Amino acid sequence: MSISSPMVQCSAECGTGVRTRSVVCMTNHVSSLPLEGCGNNRPPETTPCDNGPCVGKVEWFAGSWSQCSIECGSGTQQREVICIRKTEGSFDVLNPYECSFLERPPSQQSCYLKPCGAKWFNTEWSTCSKSCEGGFRVREVRCLSDDLTPSNQCEPQLKPEEKELCNTQDCMPEIDENCKDKYYNCNVVVQARLCVYTYYKTACCASCLRVANRQSGFLGRR
Repeated sequence: MSISSPMVQCSAECGTGVRTRSVVCMTNHVSSLPLEGCGNNRPPETTPCDNGPCVGKVEWFAGSWSQCSIECGSGTQQREVICIRKTEGSFDVLNPYECSFLERPPSQQSCYLKPCGAKWFNTEWSTCSKSCEGGFRVREVRCLSDDLTPSNQCEPQLKPEEKELCNTQDCMPEIDENCKDKYYNCNVVVQARLCVYTYYKTACCASCLRVANRQSGFLGRR
């Protein structure tokens, strides 16, 4: 005798499709024989099915996957998923809420192209040690494998710098709002080199300070 399994789901969600099942020839419900041994009344393995017209049907539509986000190691790839209603020869894009009763296809998945091997990793730079006239900042640099364990397989010549100079600009003197020239002829005081006296240094503060800064800068470059 021949025995057939139940029909599987229709191959098409809408419109015409087929349903299939497997058919075997059995004897005493134990061992299988070639189908010819059961005669010519073999049940059909396929049957047509129709889940109704596709026009007007609401469904999720998923685009093609993008390239993997990285060239090696574990990354991700994206695709667009939209809710549509099919029309004659086209479709309308709907609010995703219209398809909320259906299982939404994933819009992101993981991908892995090839192992990266060991490579250099570094932290962010620290704060500069000085605000002017040349300080330095540091960062931690390590060679790690794909599973983020320490490795010694990185190229030494590709190692990022662990220390660098920063804030190399000259320090600007602090401006004292009370340091002003009280006399119009302070240039004479400067030329006469009277800024060494407290009275003139106070009366012509701005002019005397400019001269002092120029002299300190000259001495610093010698």
